[in-house]
Amino acid sequence: MYIKVPEAVRVGDSVTLACDYDLEAAALYTIKWYRYDSEFYRYVPKESPPSRVFVMSHLNVDRLNSLQYDIKNEHLAPSVSRSNSTVVTLTDVKRETSGEFKCEVSADAPRFHTDIRAAHLLVADVPDEGPVLRTEVQEKSIGARIKANCTTPGSYPPMNITWFINDVEVQPKYGIDIHDSVERYDALPGLETVRSMISINASLELFKNGKMKIRCMATMFTLYRKTQESELHDDAPQLALIMVPTTLSSEGKGIFFSSGPEKQHISNILLTVLLFYVHLHAWLRKFQ
Repeated sequence: MYIKVPEAVRVGDSVTLACDYDLEAAALYTIKWYRYDSEFYRYVPKESPPSRVFVMSHLNVDRLNSLQYDIKNEHLAPSVSRSNSTVVTLTDVKRETSGEFKCEVSADAPRFHTDIRAAHLLVADVPDEGPVLRTEVQEKSIGARIKANCTTPGSYPPMNITWFINDVEVQPKYGIDIHDSVERYDALPGLETVRSMISINASLELFKNGKMKIRCMATMFTLYRKTQESELHDDAPQLALIMVPTTLSSEGKGIFFSSGPEKQHISNILLTVLLFYVHLHAWLRKFQ
């Protein structure tokens, strides 16, 4: 026997809870559904009608307009439309519907065996808006400290935020600090907003081709997934590429190295000068 309950659904949705069982040739005596320890639905095949619903706050068992029209007898008769011996369907679920649901199966004579399984259902309040991304930096150059914050709209439960730099997911480590906080969402009681702040040491590796992409993604189970992205450009001027000739001048105008350690030595010197210039420029910008 097993019970199948969705992990999470949206407020206002309909949700079907399923109970699968094998009575090993014995007849079914009764199916009972509980929220925590309170029974809200029962199915007894020997009774007519076999389905019975017990009133409970914030719990609506699916009915077809509460009454079903009987064409043959031309009158309205009570009917449970999408709830039977294996499933029960709840409509217009609320946050308060969340909780532990149990399915109890009992076999008829001669065994009278009873088994029960439980699972948890979460009803989430999911917004339509996406997260808001703001960068908190005046200088976007190599060596600077770049900060950004990502704020989610109000929701229940609070969302998860994931950061990406140049389309690669990042976690807190040396040079990258991430801090999350959950706050009460004053606009709508009962909801919460998440504020995630990231602080990064800008480096040549991050500013590929002079720009860096930063993106935050807010998620909640499989119900919500939205992103915001910002592109930052390096404020520092780019040095022109210095070419090292690879052939010896036939006219003797200038001294060039075609190969060997001399060429490697010059390349190392040029790279050192380039890095020194970039870091010096970033340091001087702090005093402007």
